[in-house]
Amino acid sequence: MSKRVEVAERSGPDATLTRVTTKLGAYILPGDPTWLRSSLTRYYDRLDALVVPVPTDGLGWTGRPIPVQECLRIVREVDHRGLLRIVPGRWATPDAPLRADTAQRRAAMDALTDVDWVVQLDNDEVLPDPAALLDCVPLAEELGVDAVEWPMAVLYRRMPGGKVLAVANRDGGVHHDYPGPVLIRAGATPVEARRVDGPFLRLVVSGDRQSLQIARPPVDGEHRRTTLRADQAIWHNSWARSPAVVWRKVRSSGHASRALRRYTAVRWLPAPLLWRVTRDLHPFAEGLWPRLRPVVVPAQLLTPEDR
Repeated sequence: MSKRVEVAERSGPDATLTRVTTKLGAYILPGDPTWLRSSLTRYYDRLDALVVPVPTDGLGWTGRPIPVQECLRIVREVDHRGLLRIVPGRWATPDAPLRADTAQRRAAMDALTDVDWVVQLDNDEVLPDPAALLDCVPLAEELGVDAVEWPMAVLYRRMPGGKVLAVANRDGGVHHDYPGPVLIRAGATPVEARRVDGPFLRLVVSGDRQSLQIARPPVDGEHRRTTLRADQAIWHNSWARSPAVVWRKVRSSGHASRALRRYTAVRWLPAPLLWRVTRDLHPFAEGLWPRLRPVVVPAQLLTPEDR
């Protein structure tokens, strides 16, 4: 039997607390097993539907093989309620990988017609507080938005001794990215990777004034609320992997290019030695990643295989 997620909202003249229910779906892109188990188990029990758009040729967006079966094995092991639905297709477009990325997400969204909202966390993103994300649904409904953006702490390079280099603000403090929606309304259509062409709610970490997206005024259709704690931000294992895995990723991702491969060799690889003097290190966007700092990812957020 399908289970609906309960979220709180305040309504009525006396602003009393009521409960509403929201059917929640999610999709998983089966190309990256890094942190997949840790990511999915954080919110799986709140789901009513789970879709995986599976490339039948085993190829990623650039036409290179990706670990589809490894990802499916992990999803099936987590899916103890039998929610999984497979959506077969082919999404290899070597000359336009970002277009292929978007098309695969659209295929997943097209299959999630029996829910209200859809979680679209990438496999390397771990959400510490799923309840906080779901608690914002009434506000998203009230504002009439199509998507909800959530802050992310970006991990960049593993260090000896268990620490990880993370992106930091100019003053060396905690940095957050706001790269796109992680919750979208069912029926919304991705237009560029996971972004949608419609109004959105951006939840911001209290005190965050340095992140590039927050330092700028809100764009058209953006509703901004500063309500979150830093420990509620998503941990995004963007680049903090082994050199072999990173090399595979930069050759198969939606942003794959010769320039990205050069960046990996010249900027990313020597980061453990040069992080103290490294500045402005985002591969595409000037000013987005000011510098680096060492951090420790909370062990309770990860399964043993992902630590």
